[in-house]
Amino acid sequence: MGMRGRGMEGREFGLGRLLKDPSIREQLGVSAEQAAKIRQQESDFRKTEIRSRADLEVKRIDLRDLLKADKPDRGAIDAKLQETSTTRLAFEKSAIDYRLNARDALTPAQREKLYQIMRDRHRPEGGGPGGPHGPHGIWQHGGGGQRGSGPPAKPQGQTPPSQ
Repeated sequence: MGMRGRGMEGREFGLGRLLKDPSIREQLGVSAEQAAKIRQQESDFRKTEIRSRADLEVKRIDLRDLLKADKPDRGAIDAKLQETSTTRLAFEKSAIDYRLNARDALTPAQREKLYQIMRDRHRPEGGGPGGPHGPHGIWQHGGGGQRGSGPPAKPQGQTPPSQ
Protein backbone atom coordinates (compact mmCIF):
# COMPACT_ATOMS: atom_id res chain seq x y z
CA MET A 1 0.00 0.00 0.00
CA GLY A 2 1.57 3.28 -1.05
CA MET A 3 1.46 6.64 0.61
CA ARG A 4 -0.37 8.34 -2.22
CA GLY A 5 -4.03 8.32 -3.18
CA ARG A 6 -5.41 8.20 0.35
CA GLY A 7 -7.53 11.34 0.02
CA MET A 8 -5.54 13.00 2.80
CA GLU A 9 -3.21 15.29 0.90
CA GLY A 10 -3.75 19.00 1.29
CA ARG A 11 -7.15 18.79 2.92
CA GLU A 12 -8.81 17.85 6.13
CA PHE A 13 -9.67 14.26 6.84
CA GLY A 14 -13.26 13.09 6.90
CA LEU A 15 -13.99 13.15 10.63
CA GLY A 16 -12.21 16.45 11.25
CA ARG A 17 -14.10 18.03 8.36
CA LEU A 18 -17.42 16.65 9.59
CA LEU A 19 -16.83 17.91 13.12
CA LYS A 20 -16.38 21.47 11.86
CA ASP A 21 -20.11 21.46 11.17
CA PRO A 22 -21.94 22.40 14.42
CA SER A 23 -25.08 20.56 13.32
CA ILE A 24 -23.11 17.32 12.80
CA ARG A 25 -21.46 17.72 16.21
CA GLU A 26 -24.89 18.25 17.73
CA GLN A 27 -26.41 15.25 15.92
CA LEU A 28 -23.54 13.05 17.11
CA GLY A 29 -23.48 14.50 20.60
CA VAL A 30 -19.76 15.18 20.31
CA SER A 31 -18.44 17.22 23.21
CA ALA A 32 -16.07 20.14 22.79
CA GLU A 33 -13.37 17.99 24.43
CA GLN A 34 -13.92 15.14 21.97
CA ALA A 35 -13.78 17.51 19.00
CA ALA A 36 -10.60 19.14 20.32
CA LYS A 37 -8.99 15.74 20.86
CA ILE A 38 -9.81 14.62 17.33
CA ARG A 39 -8.55 17.91 15.86
CA GLN A 40 -5.27 17.53 17.80
CA GLN A 41 -4.88 13.94 16.60
CA GLU A 42 -5.49 15.11 13.05
CA SER A 43 -2.93 17.90 13.37
CA ASP A 44 -0.33 15.53 14.81
CA PHE A 45 -0.96 12.99 12.07
CA ARG A 46 -0.73 15.59 9.30
CA LYS A 47 2.70 16.63 10.62
CA THR A 48 3.79 13.00 10.67
CA GLU A 49 2.44 12.52 7.16
CA ILE A 50 4.35 15.53 5.81
CA ARG A 51 7.60 14.43 7.45
CA SER A 52 7.17 10.84 6.24
CA ARG A 53 6.47 11.89 2.65
CA ALA A 54 9.49 14.18 2.61
CA ASP A 55 11.74 11.52 4.16
CA LEU A 56 10.52 8.93 1.66
CA GLU A 57 11.12 11.27 -1.28
CA VAL A 58 14.69 11.97 -0.11
CA LYS A 59 15.32 8.22 0.15
CA ARG A 60 13.97 7.72 -3.38
CA ILE A 61 16.34 10.40 -4.68
CA ASP A 62 19.22 8.69 -2.88
CA LEU A 63 18.21 5.37 -4.42
CA ARG A 64 18.09 6.88 -7.92
CA ASP A 65 21.57 8.31 -7.38
CA LEU A 66 22.84 4.89 -6.29
CA LEU A 67 21.31 3.28 -9.37
CA LYS A 68 22.89 5.84 -11.71
CA ALA A 69 26.43 5.03 -10.58
CA ASP A 70 28.80 3.52 -13.16
CA LYS A 71 29.25 0.54 -10.84
CA PRO A 72 26.14 0.37 -8.64
CA ASP A 73 26.82 -0.83 -5.11
CA ARG A 74 24.27 -3.59 -4.58
CA GLY A 75 24.77 -3.54 -0.83
CA ALA A 76 24.08 0.19 -0.65
CA ILE A 77 21.06 -0.22 -2.94
CA ASP A 78 19.67 -3.02 -0.78
CA ALA A 79 20.23 -0.92 2.36
CA LYS A 80 18.45 2.07 0.80
CA LEU A 81 15.55 -0.15 -0.28
CA GLN A 82 15.29 -1.42 3.29
CA GLU A 83 15.30 2.18 4.62
CA THR A 84 12.58 3.12 2.15
CA SER A 85 10.50 0.12 3.16
CA THR A 86 10.95 0.88 6.85
CA THR A 87 9.87 4.50 6.32
CA ARG A 88 6.80 3.45 4.36
CA LEU A 89 5.85 0.85 7.01
CA ALA A 90 6.23 3.40 9.82
CA PHE A 91 3.94 5.78 7.95
CA GLU A 92 1.33 3.09 7.30
CA LYS A 93 1.35 2.19 11.00
CA SER A 94 0.90 5.84 11.99
CA ALA A 95 -1.99 6.20 9.51
CA ILE A 96 -3.75 3.19 11.00
CA ASP A 97 -3.03 4.41 14.52
CA TYR A 98 -4.55 7.80 13.63
CA ARG A 99 -7.70 6.19 12.22
CA LEU A 100 -8.14 3.93 15.22
CA ASN A 101 -7.54 6.76 17.69
CA ALA A 102 -10.04 9.00 15.90
CA ARG A 103 -12.56 6.17 15.92
CA ASP A 104 -11.95 5.48 19.61
CA ALA A 105 -12.53 9.15 20.45
CA LEU A 106 -16.21 8.54 19.71
CA THR A 107 -18.53 6.37 21.75
CA PRO A 108 -20.11 3.34 20.06
CA ALA A 109 -23.44 5.22 19.89
CA GLN A 110 -21.73 8.24 18.29
CA ARG A 111 -20.00 5.98 15.75
CA GLU A 112 -23.30 4.36 14.81
CA LYS A 113 -24.91 7.79 14.37
CA LEU A 114 -21.88 8.84 12.27
CA TYR A 115 -22.34 5.75 10.06
CA GLN A 116 -25.96 6.75 9.55
CA ILE A 117 -25.03 10.33 8.66
CA MET A 118 -22.38 9.06 6.22
CA ARG A 119 -24.87 6.62 4.64
CA ASP A 120 -27.38 9.44 4.21
CA ARG A 121 -24.78 11.82 2.74
CA HIS A 122 -23.50 9.29 0.21
CA ARG A 123 -26.86 7.88 -0.79
CA PRO A 124 -27.63 8.86 -4.39
CA GLU A 125 -30.74 10.89 -5.12
CA GLY A 126 -33.79 8.68 -5.25
CA GLY A 127 -32.52 6.21 -2.67
CA GLY A 128 -30.38 3.15 -3.14
CA PRO A 129 -27.37 1.74 -1.38
CA GLY A 130 -24.73 3.81 0.40
CA GLY A 131 -21.82 5.57 -1.26
CA PRO A 132 -18.75 4.05 -2.89
CA HIS A 133 -17.31 2.88 0.41
CA GLY A 134 -20.40 1.15 1.73
CA PRO A 135 -22.31 2.14 4.81
CA HIS A 136 -19.32 2.33 7.13
CA GLY A 137 -16.81 4.03 4.82
CA ILE A 138 -13.39 4.55 6.33
CA TRP A 139 -14.36 3.09 9.68
CA GLN A 140 -15.34 -0.39 8.62
CA HIS A 141 -12.87 -1.06 5.84
CA GLY A 142 -10.02 1.33 6.62
CA GLY A 143 -10.21 3.12 3.27
CA GLY A 144 -9.15 6.72 2.92
CA GLY A 145 -12.61 8.06 2.23
CA GLN A 146 -11.63 9.14 -1.26
CA ARG A 147 -14.46 9.00 -3.76
CA GLY A 148 -14.09 7.32 -7.10
CA SER A 149 -11.14 5.20 -6.04
CA GLY A 150 -12.60 1.89 -7.17
CA PRO A 151 -11.22 -0.15 -10.03
CA PRO A 152 -11.33 1.47 -13.44
CA ALA A 153 -14.21 0.51 -15.68
CA LYS A 154 -13.42 -1.88 -18.52
CA PRO A 155 -13.62 -0.25 -21.93
CA GLN A 156 -16.57 -1.59 -23.90
CA GLY A 157 -15.89 -3.68 -26.95
CA GLN A 158 -12.36 -4.65 -25.91
CA THR A 159 -11.25 -8.01 -24.68
CA PRO A 160 -8.39 -8.38 -22.22
CA PRO A 161 -5.13 -9.70 -23.67
CA SER A 162 -4.63 -13.43 -23.16
CA GLN A 163 -1.80 -14.61 -20.97
